[in-house]
Formats: sequence, C-alpha cells, structure tokens
Amino acid sequence: MSEIRVRGLKKNFGKLEVLRGVDLDIGSGKVLCIVGPSGSGKSTLLRCINLLVMPDEGEIYLDSVALTNPHLRPEWVRQQIGMVFQSFNLFTHLTVKKNVMLALRHAKKIDRAAAEKTAVYQLTRVGLADKMEAYPAQLSGGQQQRVAIARALAMDPKAMLFDEPTSALDPESIHEVLAVMGRLAEEGMTMAVVTHEMGFAKEVADRVVFFDGGRVLEEGSPTEIFDRAGHERTQAFMQKILR
Repeated sequence: MSEIRVRGLKKNFGKLEVLRGVDLDIGSGKVLCIVGPSGSGKSTLLRCINLLVMPDEGEIYLDSVALTNPHLRPEWVRQQIGMVFQSFNLFTHLTVKKNVMLALRHAKKIDRAAAEKTAVYQLTRVGLADKMEAYPAQLSGGQQQRVAIARALAMDPKAMLFDEPTSALDPESIHEVLAVMGRLAEEGMTMAVVTHEMGFAKEVADRVVFFDGGRVLEEGSPTEIFDRAGHERTQAFMQKILR
C-alpha cells in the first residue's frame, strides 16, 4: 500500500474559505479517521485528495508522485485512490456484478472475462457472493454501500477514502459496512475515513484528526483525541458527541 501526504492545502468556493492550509499524513497501510462538526471541510478535503475537487493551493503526494502536477490526469489519480461516498451512486438498470464491472471495462479497458472475475472476487470479499445478479433496488442500503466498496476495490487502488459511508444507513447496515472496512484495515489498506462513528474510530484508527473550520486542530492516537484531547474545541466536541 501507499502513503498520502497533504501540504498547505487550500480551497475556496467564492469568498468562502473551506480549506485553510491543511497538512496531513496518511501512513502506508494505516487508517486515519477524520472527525469534526458538519460543514468543517472534511468532505472537501477528501474530494481534493483524489481530485474530484481541484485545490487552489498546496500539494498532495501519493508516495513520491505529486498528484497536483497539472500534467497528471485526474482520472489516473482516481484509479490510484478509490473513494466511497455517502450515497451509493449505483446504476439502477445494471446488476450488482455489472455495476462493479463497468469501470473495469471502460476505464481500465479490461476484457469481459477478466472484469467479471474481478467483480466476483470483490463482491465475495464484501460478503455479497449471493447477490451478483440482483439489482440495486433489491438490496438494502448496507448491501448497496458494500457494492460501492467492491466497485472501488475492483480498480485495485493504493489507498481508499471513505466520506461518511454509513451516514444514510440503519444500525444493522452500519455494522455490516463497518465490518467490511475493519477487514480492509486488517489487510493493510491505506484508508482515510470521515466518520461520526466514534466507536469505529476508537477501535480501528491508527490516528485521529479533529477537523474544524477548514483546519486540523488536533491530531493523535484514538486515546489521545477521545480521552485526553488538549484543544478546548476538541474537548467541547467530544463532550457533546460522546455523552
């Protein structure tokens, strides 16, 4: 797996400063959980890392490759860094298997047999071996999100970004999705996870970042952030969310 480094990242939308000089490291094979209030810029940060949103200033590195190099194709970057969103974004007219095969066929130009083999493997990996020929409407929200994870994994990314992947799910489905993410962490996938699931962050994260107002206010181990936060803003947030 690979490491991601972010240096001096800034992003404005009009007069609104969303990211205000973010420095961040996601170690190879490590899980970084990003927590903080809604509207603080967490999602924009992830979208900048895989160039769905182009940053205004700063640099992003995947190992030694500068992803902010203007000569680098954003599509290539998105193949290296997979992303899973709050919404599942599945094609409703395609089966689960064909949803996973689609990017392999069109973005990677892989032949049908190889794409199908990869789709079957990744769907089995996320616990959906019995849903290959089902359509998204026949699945629960948690199952649809696991299809989205399988689709991202099928591209063989070097790192994965998760933007509140359980926010639209019921409690049972949340557990299913977090279990898959936990297994990915155990397998050594480099991961950045924006989440409100503090139990997951405590258990799985190697490092936790508290993000507010477009900045990293505090970073540390799960114990340091959740139990011994030094910044008063972090303390106030944790008191509200953990009580």
